[in-house]
Amino acid sequence: MNTRVRAGHLVAAVIAVVGLATACSSGDGTTGAASAPAAKVPAPTASPAVSGSDTPAAGEPVVGGPVGTSTSPLGLIVVDGTGRTVYAYDKDKTHPATSDCYDQCAVDWPPVPATTDVAGIDSGLVGSVARKDGSKQLTIDDHPVYLFAGDKAAGDVKGQLSEGTWHAITPKGKEITKKAG
Repeated sequence: MNTRVRAGHLVAAVIAVVGLATACSSGDGTTGAASAPAAKVPAPTASPAVSGSDTPAAGEPVVGGPVGTSTSPLGLIVVDGTGRTVYAYDKDKTHPATSDCYDQCAVDWPPVPATTDVAGIDSGLVGSVARKDGSKQLTIDDHPVYLFAGDKAAGDVKGQLSEGTWHAITPKGKEITKKAG
C-alpha cells in the first residue's frame, strides 16, 4: 500500500470517528446514546412568507412538495404541488381545528391531505386534523384546508369568496378577503 492510499484511509477513519462522536453528543457537553432522529421537515424555501412579508415575489412561483406558495392575483397564497390554490372555510372551527366540510361539500372542496412536505410556510403553523373517516387533513394555523373542484389549472382562484365562506389562504395562515383581480 502506498502513502497516498494510507493517508486516504486515515482521513476516512478520522471522519468516521468525528461523525460518531458528534452523533453521540447531546449538545450539552456530555456524551451518551444518540437520540432518535428528528422528524424530516424540509427547510422552507426562501420566499416572502419566510421573510415575514406577504408581498408577492417576482418571477416564478415558489412551489414545494405537496404544499408550497405561489404568487396570484390575490398576492402570495398557499398551493398544492400542482399549483392549485388552497382554501380555508369559514364554517370550520379553529383552536382546535375541526372540519365542517363533508359529503357533497368534500366532493366540491376536497380536503388537502396532511403532510410535513411544505415549502415557504412556517413549519410551526403546519398541522393536521382527523376527519370523520379517520384520514388526516392538513391545517395551516389551525385552518383545515381544501382545494376547489372548479379550479382546473395552476393559478386558478375561482373558489375565492365562493358562497362568501371560502378564502384562499396566505402562508401565514390568514384568510384572504379580497376579490380576485
